[in-house]
Amino acid sequence: MKAHAESWPYAVVVLLVFFGVPQLLRHFIPDRQLAMMVFPVVLFVLLVPTALYFFPRYRRSKQLTDEGLQLLSEGRVAAALERFEASRPLAKVQVVPTYNIGIARLQIWQLPVAGRELSSLESRKGLTAQFRAVLSAALALVDAIEGRLARVAPRLAEARSRVDVPLWFAPLASAVVACREGHWAEARALLADAALENLNGPLRGLRNALEAWCVEQLTGEARPVDAIALFGEASQDSLQAAWPYVVKRSR
Repeated sequence: MKAHAESWPYAVVVLLVFFGVPQLLRHFIPDRQLAMMVFPVVLFVLLVPTALYFFPRYRRSKQLTDEGLQLLSEGRVAAALERFEASRPLAKVQVVPTYNIGIARLQIWQLPVAGRELSSLESRKGLTAQFRAVLSAALALVDAIEGRLARVAPRLAEARSRVDVPLWFAPLASAVVACREGHWAEARALLADAALENLNGPLRGLRNALEAWCVEQLTGEARPVDAIALFGEASQDSLQAAWPYVVKRSR
């Protein structure tokens, strides 16, 4: 994985220092006491340049990630995606940057790319139960919007089996499925879930568009859809291929 490629040089240096260097010192400096005195100097010479190379990269990656998350919370998805993309090659482990890139691409409706980014994390080891639950719920939303409805319920069941906390992707994914299947009352109830109050940007635009659609189907009242909120910085073509009716309904 790329995350391993990012951190292996530092790991090699550490292994060489703590296992290889003492052996070399004993070979070239038979006096054990003198070799032990020289070891800290060698340690400094080898590890400090390595730290000076890697640690600023990791700090810069975190800074870019924090900036991206702030931009995403403001609905500035394109700028956030730029930060996340820049943070990935600098990160020690690329799980978080990859997830952030997937979520950003989801919010500009680049659904196939978002699905690939998020799916690439499923085989990773060492992920927390909370993260796996959020990842499954996010993938369920991608599947729902793209019309792969049979995949949604198993993904959400897996997510809920891992943690007992609200997952705000989950009710939105379920609402998308209900709308696609014409279960308007169920969809409207799902869209009223308190977890969706935290949505912003295009995902909130999608939630509001679906609610307007439900109201129209249930009561006959035609409510306007905020196309700017729904599409944000994305092209309508991005969503057209996956769910043409949503695009048509927003015009």
